[in-house]
Formats: sequence, structure tokens, C-alpha cells
Amino acid sequence: MKKSLSLLMFLFALIFTNLNANEMFQTVEPKDATLVKSDSSKEFCNVCGMHLSKYYKTNHVTEFKNGHKEQYCSIHCQAEIYRDYKDKIKNIQVVDTNSLKLIDATKAFYVIGSSKEGTMSPVSKYAFISKDDALKFQKEFGGEIHNFDETMKIALEDLPNDNKILDEKRVPIAKKGKKIFESMCDINKIKDFNSIGEAKQYLIDNKVCKNLDKQMLQAVSVYLSNPLLASEKSKMIDTPKDAKCPVCGMFVSKYPKWAAQITTKDGHSHYFDGVKDMMKFYFEPSKYGHTHNKDELKDINVTDYYTLEITNAKNAYFVIGSNVYGPMGEELIPFKNENQAKKFMEDHFGKKVLKFEEIKKEMLF
Repeated sequence: MKKSLSLLMFLFALIFTNLNANEMFQTVEPKDATLVKSDSSKEFCNVCGMHLSKYYKTNHVTEFKNGHKEQYCSIHCQAEIYRDYKDKIKNIQVVDTNSLKLIDATKAFYVIGSSKEGTMSPVSKYAFISKDDALKFQKEFGGEIHNFDETMKIALEDLPNDNKILDEKRVPIAKKGKKIFESMCDINKIKDFNSIGEAKQYLIDNKVCKNLDKQMLQAVSVYLSNPLLASEKSKMIDTPKDAKCPVCGMFVSKYPKWAAQITTKDGHSHYFDGVKDMMKFYFEPSKYGHTHNKDELKDINVTDYYTLEITNAKNAYFVIGSNVYGPMGEELIPFKNENQAKKFMEDHFGKKVLKFEEIKKEMLF
């Protein structure tokens, strides 16, 4: 298994790059890389978790207005941060491809679309301190020259398609990561994360797993950052694409992480985009155009928040009043594991952990 996993991780690390890591244009010796952080995330990108010196020639560094600095492997990952935190950014630096020094990104000349491999994107983007350097690179390897604003705009526009391709590549990695996490890690320390890098740093700092090599650590981080990648459809609520929530009218299949289901004894299923709407229907089906009584209900299922697996609602634990919101705002967050529910409540300022029978109509906001 370890040999197979290492191969998969090797392939993942080379997404959009040459198959021979030693020939990667972006790679430099660790001694030649300027790494600005001093914590446990110093050597990897805070967004994707990739090794910074391996992709050093496309590194970007962001200094935020509060003085905090982060380093990213590419303008793709930098764009993820720029999109969400633009107003909090003080300045951005980029590695000059030739000198390997950090330079002001707003004054750099980027060559986009050269024959050199890209980082986290099929379209390469390399920065230079002078236009003459950019022109020399362009003459040899092709591409177009752009300033920072133009390059960032292109990177932002490319994010949806690039992320779609990346997620497809990450599926087998996430599945391996799920198996590793469940067998070699403390599952009661599970959390939700905004990025692979964030998950990776948490695993390192809190010693959640034992005896993981770098590839295994990356695989677990990929899984924790997006459990949906590792989810088997056979273990999830199978929601028809045209199914609408009878309470709010939203298409439930758009929100697989929140799906809930009530099935009657005659085989008819109702689908909901969250436990809250499901419980509203459960207590007052007539309010939503149905006449079921509770004796006619066969199965009530919810989606476990972390594993995304179908879970019998009557055996589940629900966190109420947390700062995690579903498609319809405040939500009852379901778990099949009581310890994970309690940990989630602590992490997200929840008010209480409830069993199914403890949920009351007046609690549904």
C-alpha cells in the first residue's frame, strides 16, 4: 500500500509538470530558496500544501496589513488569497525567475503561456525584474508579457477551470488520505479546513497522526481539506438532480454536504438541503403540502458533516447554534460520532449537542 501511495503522491506532485522532478524548471535547491516564515508551514504552500522550493521560481509572498506573511507556490494559489482577502493585503512579492530574489510583484514583468511548465495551472506564468529579461525569456520559450494586474486577472479567471482539473487529479489522493486518516490518526481531532496547507499545518502542530511520511501527510491533508473528493457515492444520500427541498424550494443536489432525506413506507422520498428544513417538514408536513403522519415514515437520513456518509438521523448527534452555516443559514450540524460532535461544538462555538428526539420545533430558528 505504501509503495502504491508514494507513486500516487508522486504523480500528484507533478500535476501540470514534467514527469521527471529533477528536470522541473521551477525547482531550486532549498539553500537557494528564500522562505519567509518560521513556523511549521515554512516549507509548504499555505493553500495547496506543495513544497515551496520544488516550485520556487513561481513563488509569491503576501504581507498582510497586520504584519503576517504567507508564501505560496504559484500565482494560482496567490489568486485564491487575493480573491478573498484583497482588502487585507499590504503588498505582494514574487520570485524573479533569473536571480531567484523576491521582488515587488506590482513592478514585475510576467511571461504568460511559455513552453515552460506551469504550477497549479496548465498555463505557465513566470516573473522578471526587467522587461529586457522578460523579452529574452519570451524569445526563447514563447508566451506573452503582462504586468501584475493583467496577470492576476488572468489567474483569477483561470481559477474555476484549474481547480476543476486539480480536484479530478486529487480524487485518488483524497481516497488514500481518508484510509490513512481513519487508520493512523486520531479521528476525534478531525476539523474542517479552508485549504490543504491549513490542514497540513494543523496535523503537524497537533500531532494528530503517527508515523506519516511526507506523501502520506499530503494525502491526509488533501482529504481533510475536501472530504467530498474521497466520498463514495454509494455511501452518500443519492439525491436526484431535479429534487427540490419541499420547504425552501432549492435544488438539493447542489448541496451534497448538507443533504437530508425522509422516505415514507410507500417508497416516496423527500430531499432537503439541510437538517433544519428536514425537521421543519418532519414536525409539520401539512404546512408544505403533504399529509404524512410520523407512523408513515420509514427512514430519516442525514449527512455526517465530516465523512459525508449517509447516517440514520435517529442515531445521530446534532450541534445547534454553531458559527458554521448551511445553504439556508443557521443549521443543525449532524454527526454519527458523539466525540466529533462535541469537538465540533467546541471549535465552532456551538450551544449544545442534541440527539434526534431532543430536537424541538421551537429550536428551528
